[in-house]
Amino acid sequence: MKVKEGIPKVVLGILGVAGLLTVALVAPNVIQLLDLRGKRRTFPKQQFRNAINRLEKRGYIRLAGERNAWHYELTKEGRLLLERRRIEDLKIQKPLAWDGKWRMVMFDIPENLRKARNALRDKLRHLGFHSLNLSVWVYPHECKDEINAVVAYYDVGKYVRYARTDYFDGMERVCARFGLLQKS
Repeated sequence: MKVKEGIPKVVLGILGVAGLLTVALVAPNVIQLLDLRGKRRTFPKQQFRNAINRLEKRGYIRLAGERNAWHYELTKEGRLLLERRRIEDLKIQKPLAWDGKWRMVMFDIPENLRKARNALRDKLRHLGFHSLNLSVWVYPHECKDEINAVVAYYDVGKYVRYARTDYFDGMERVCARFGLLQKS
């Protein structure tokens, strides 16, 4: 990972979890932070300062004290950026064995919310779902929490239903697509 790419990600991640970032100067030209896993991360002071300035200019963070104290917090735009990245990076954990159940996401999102509807379809495709038709998608593993997060992000919860089933027409073809053996 390049340092310039790592600094904003680490800074925004810490602010997203902790809400406040305090920077420690550990050497004349070195900044030290604890990342989300508690690992100490060090960055050259000037590169860190440049990254902070860029984040500030873009409106993602703001100073939460005196400039020389280096206390920063997320802005509303910064929280939205983190949420968008969280949804973009979302993955479904796959268990070792299939439980024989299918998860279905069904929706009837009105035309005036077309962008959200298309974004939901794109995200379902990205997560690995199989389309039975334009508004019915299936997946072989538990994913309710992930779907709830996506639906909440696009604000389409009242138009989306989640179901768990052990049979649907055409299931044999979908089993083959996922490389699954059907449960008897």
